[in-house]
Amino acid sequence: MPNLKQQKISLITNKLLKVESRCQKCAVNSLCLPAGLSNNELEELEAIIASSQITDKNTSLFSYGEKFNSLYVVHSGMFKTTTVDENGKERIISFHLPGEIMGLDGIHSDTYHSTATALTMSSFCKIPFNSLMDVAEDYPIIQKNMLKVMSKEIFSCKKNHLDIGSKAKLALFIKTISQRFKSRGYSADEFFLPISQRDIASYLGMAEETLSRIFKKLQKMEVVKYKKHILTILDTALLTNISES
Repeated sequence: MPNLKQQKISLITNKLLKVESRCQKCAVNSLCLPAGLSNNELEELEAIIASSQITDKNTSLFSYGEKFNSLYVVHSGMFKTTTVDENGKERIISFHLPGEIMGLDGIHSDTYHSTATALTMSSFCKIPFNSLMDVAEDYPIIQKNMLKVMSKEIFSCKKNHLDIGSKAKLALFIKTISQRFKSRGYSADEFFLPISQRDIASYLGMAEETLSRIFKKLQKMEVVKYKKHILTILDTALLTNISES
């Protein structure tokens, strides 16, 4: 009669026969939970991850108030997460690029405190949380990677709530998302940004009219160019100076 450890190994082995080495081939695995894992550790993690799924624009993966059961990793495209404030008004709390994890806010209360919606046709990987915790018990590096992800989320949230002027806040947003694209192998100076000005304004906590006015000012100063969702940074040094003012 096999013991629990042997049963677990057998179960994982059977799953692995059906699972391709998705994480090893993924272009953003160094930014996600597989970062630094050995082949054996990676195989166990892959065994619990559902195959990458495609979703259409404006489709939600989970919604505010739903029972939490899984984390979602962006594989391609872009997502936004929104929450609802005390007055019932929707507020954007983050934009997610490939390799970034969504649903972390549901861990502490077993309930999602945000809604994740695709901004373009996108794809994602779904990770059952309880299964992830089971694997993480055997591999501390997965626990370490989870803590890094959570720490990064906290840091990003603090940066977004800095007490700075509206122009500096927009410049910092552009600079930060530029760096995020660069870390994924894309151009840092010109990239597709499928986010409406209304959504950017919501994320930065300012009126849409204010955001539009600042965008026009930055374009007039030849700091950036923004047309048909293509954002081009024309003067990186000046953008940095504005973000720090």
